[in-house]
Amino acid sequence: MDVVSKITLVASIVLMGYSASQLVAKTAELDEKADEIRTLMKVSESREHGIRLFNFAISFTLLVAYVLLSIFSGLVYWISAIIAVKLAITLFFSDRELRMEIRGEEMNRRAILLDKADSFLNVLLGLSMALVLVL
Repeated sequence: MDVVSKITLVASIVLMGYSASQLVAKTAELDEKADEIRTLMKVSESREHGIRLFNFAISFTLLVAYVLLSIFSGLVYWISAIIAVKLAITLFFSDRELRMEIRGEEMNRRAILLDKADSFLNVLLGLSMALVLVL
């Protein structure tokens, strides 16, 4: 296994672990995180646009890095394209959730279920990538 594959393996495990923690997080924990974000916004006097742009920039950079790692690890391009689309959908959900948290809006049941489904698919993505790289 080459160095790029090892880095991709570690990134896949991190993705899987983070997504699993999001999957099992309770609504009270999410509300607590939302309160923390609003408090940080007040303390830092940040605007919604700046925070969302910063979140997008970091998430997009991680998305591109993961897709490039998958390509350089020897995965076929169409699988890497599927990974890119899946992670872009996750980026959309992340931005939507952040926007709702900043504005103090309640997430409805459908939005929570979509976020849980997205986290579950990210767990499967991370696990699949790890298995493909190891086996």
